Amino acid sequence: MADALRRLSAEVERLNARVDGLDSDLTTGLRRGVSVMEWNARRQLTFVQKARESSNRRTRAESVRQQVLARIRQAARQREPILAGPWTGEVGFELLYWAPFVRWAIERFGIEPARVTLLSRGGTASWYGVDGVRYLDVLDLCSPDEFRRRTMKERKQRTLRAFDRHLVRQARERIGRRAALLHPAMMYALFEPFWTLQTSLRWVQDFTRAQRIVPPAIEGLRLPQPYVAVRFYFSKCFRETPGNHERVRSLIRRLAAETNVVVLGSGVALDEHREIGPANAGPHDDGRHDRVHTVEHLMRPETNLAVQTAVIAGAQAFIGTYGGFSYLAPLCGVNSVALYSQRNYYPHHLDFARHVFQAVGGGSLSVIGVSA
Repeated sequence: MADALRRLSAEVERLNARVDGLDSDLTTGLRRGVSVMEWNARRQLTFVQKARESSNRRTRAESVRQQVLARIRQAARQREPILAGPWTGEVGFELLYWAPFVRWAIERFGIEPARVTLLSRGGTASWYGVDGVRYLDVLDLCSPDEFRRRTMKERKQRTLRAFDRHLVRQARERIGRRAALLHPAMMYALFEPFWTLQTSLRWVQDFTRAQRIVPPAIEGLRLPQPYVAVRFYFSKCFRETPGNHERVRSLIRRLAAETNVVVLGSGVALDEHREIGPANAGPHDDGRHDRVHTVEHLMRPETNLAVQTAVIAGAQAFIGTYGGFSYLAPLCGVNSVALYSQRNYYPHHLDFARHVFQAVGGGSLSVIGVSA
């Protein structure tokens, strides 16, 4: 069809040339008719080109789907241990996409959980919610400084990077035998059509299993009741400015006037997001208030996310920077208020997150600009 349209366009050009040789009074109608023919021809040619591009994208997506399914199927049939990870990326992507993808793979291919070893960081075993799997923490295999240095340039694990291979070798030594690999690159390749707005969220739904998070038990965790959990850090949508510093201090001051506040922080810098911890977010200059609490004494790199999950799950509500932690709260059944100062986040991630929260009977997520 595209060839036919090109021939039609060429014929239009020839007609234009012939019309130029006629008397101007006789050519007005002819020019109008030729112009309409030319416009229709170009519109149809554009339509065909877009349809062909769309078909090519669907073909590529289907090819990737078949490759990913084949690799997981092969790992499932081999009966050897399976290493799921390493996950070294963002909290939000692990919660919304990677952990549900791993659950789906285990369920879809009938993989015995005892064969699976999860490899993530910060103690996130509860996020996967699969009984019987083994969990290894990346921060037991490397220092926080090495982790930050080797993941800073690229957080998205679209390929098996040198650092990933290093962690896989160490994990296999811990397992004590060869293990098949379920790497995040599979998920990134499979979900790319959704993230680039080429497919609907149904595409991701077909390869994920949404589930509420049951928080881990943390020894020594004692918190006042009731309380609101607060977790702020600076990011692309919540820039580090004097105004945002003051907004956080003011917010905690107002919350503390009404209830207990537990201010969270990881206690370790693993990425580019600088945390607004208790010392510089408190209601007073010294960061102390009888209703403002922390759990800093429990924070260790390899378990910091487990501790924060338990704290958030027990809160009346969560308030913090828009991002991964604002997703964690609803997945634990806690309503979340997320703030931003620049609206440069991706709405399709938020849309998918809200769909997941509703599907699992989780909490709500309200995203609010600080100007409000």
